[in-house]
Amino acid sequence: MEYVVYCDESRHDQSPENRYMSIGSLWLPRNLKLELTKQFRNLREVVRLRGEVKWSKVSGRKLDAYKKLVDFFFDEQTLCFRVIVVDQSKVDAQRFHGGDRELGFYKFYFELLEKWIVAENRYLVLLDFKKNKGANRYTTLRRFLENKAKGRAWIDDLTVIDSYESPLAQLSDLLTGGVAATWCGLNTPSPKASLAAYIGERRGASLRVSDPSPAITKFNVFCINL
Repeated sequence: MEYVVYCDESRHDQSPENRYMSIGSLWLPRNLKLELTKQFRNLREVVRLRGEVKWSKVSGRKLDAYKKLVDFFFDEQTLCFRVIVVDQSKVDAQRFHGGDRELGFYKFYFELLEKWIVAENRYLVLLDFKKNKGANRYTTLRRFLENKAKGRAWIDDLTVIDSYESPLAQLSDLLTGGVAATWCGLNTPSPKASLAAYIGERRGASLRVSDPSPAITKFNVFCINL
């Protein structure tokens, strides 16, 4: 089968209040990309979310609308989500990444993606644009994924997109942001805390609960033990 993977990241600025970083990915069959995009775009119109959907835009006035977007994910059987959580206070960039924290960031991206690359499948990986210090971060990430998948799966492309133009990338942002905010701590009660709790309710476990393995599931949260 062929899959599209929409990726996003949250709380990766290494500030003291953001101890935990999340890198998330929304996976779907490539032949359903246009139809699911159309359905999600139509849903946004129905619930009157006409601007870009983002975790940072969750508010009390929009809470019910955002819950409908969460329902879209959980009710659509073909959609899966995987997110890794990284305790940034334990990242030893000097020892493991030659002092290059950005390099370490993309190593975590590799860990996110390679666990769900399955034999005989093809993948189109779409990352939200991020300004990097290293000029070849995306091509290097693709090369390492291709090397890992060599002989069993194919990376058709790994490229960057503008999430503003991609509704499903915005859904990935919403779910990734919810996980990161939960691990970093949310003010309660608040609209964001309510939405994170709702995502956990639909998941069947709090977003603070790490899955025991990176196995493919509907909503996989995996906290890396550094």
